[in-house]
Amino acid sequence: MALPLGYHWRSLFVRRTTTLLTVLVVAAVVATLAWILGFAAALSGTLAVAGDDRKLIVIRHGATSETTSALPVEDFNKLSQLTGVARDPASHQPLISPEMMVQVSLPRVRDGGRTVANIAVRGVTEPAFQVHRGVRPLGPIFSTGAQEVIVGRQAAQQFAGVQVGDVIHLGYGSNRGYKVAGVFTAGGGPLESEIWGYLPSLLNTYNRAMYSSASLRLRDGADARQVIAEIEGPAIQLTAQTEKDYWGAQALRIRMYMGIVYTLVVVMGLAAIFSIANTMFSAVAGRTREIAMLRTIGFSRRQILTGFVLEAVLLALLGGVLGNLACAAWLGLVGHTKDMYGTTSFTTLAFDIRLTPTIVAAALLLVGLVGAVGALVPAWRASRVEVVTALREA
Repeated sequence: MALPLGYHWRSLFVRRTTTLLTVLVVAAVVATLAWILGFAAALSGTLAVAGDDRKLIVIRHGATSETTSALPVEDFNKLSQLTGVARDPASHQPLISPEMMVQVSLPRVRDGGRTVANIAVRGVTEPAFQVHRGVRPLGPIFSTGAQEVIVGRQAAQQFAGVQVGDVIHLGYGSNRGYKVAGVFTAGGGPLESEIWGYLPSLLNTYNRAMYSSASLRLRDGADARQVIAEIEGPAIQLTAQTEKDYWGAQALRIRMYMGIVYTLVVVMGLAAIFSIANTMFSAVAGRTREIAMLRTIGFSRRQILTGFVLEAVLLALLGGVLGNLACAAWLGLVGHTKDMYGTTSFTTLAFDIRLTPTIVAAALLLVGLVGAVGALVPAWRASRVEVVTALREA
């Protein structure tokens, strides 16, 4: 027979101070872990949307992103000679989108506007909506004859001054007012963090004669590597990447940040293991006579060991539940929104952090394993208590 679960539960509260401190340590670890898992899931989901291998992003040689690139019109025109580019079924024109990238600083909603972020403003023309197939307007788009823009859904949620009807001041002296005509979705991808306007209007506003980049869609059956080789060859001499590779490079800094945070969680996890081990060692030392009595009435060493491991797992899960609640409370307090700068683009990638059932279950599973690992040595010691000696000393 096994020791009753209620016995282990009641045993946790015999030494309330030690138990409470251990639970708080575990809760801190789980709260941090749950937030990181939510952050990673949100980031991965956003970048997964930007994984279109049939779309290429073209910038000049030596540039590291669209915002640091300058693409002369004559170089852009060379792209029309590519044979691997898809064509518009109606006009038979190649699906190549000339684009210009600038930035505008907007206040963050989550802190009441105390801080600002650099938001990408992308100048586009009609082919952009065919090249970027995930982009879908949720209402009217900008007029080609007026100073209007449309705003990505994530940008509209996370930054102030970009609601429909608001006016955004663009240009080098912020002297041109652009009215927000509508909102668009990009399936949750990075483009939802941008503002889009009519390319010729934005070129005039910023007194520019060159594009920043070009996006093109490959025809069915075209080899992306071969087309990239043509673009980077002597005839065109530009740099091209698939959308997946481009955004993977832009997220490098974010991944480095995540690596540092994961390291911190590992350190905190080790602290939780030692805290649980210390608690269980104290429990074993204080319950030697009790353990001997259990052995006397027929419980085996394996059952004693399993019982103490179960007790530690219960302790860890208690901290895990509190940690998940703390994480949910924190997200409710500061908001689910988060944004980070890309590695070289100097513009913001915005996304939502959600505490999903999968994340909660993963955090509880991991902390349960931490509890089991922390209990192994003290549980083994408990199972090796000598019955006669323990009873005599008691």
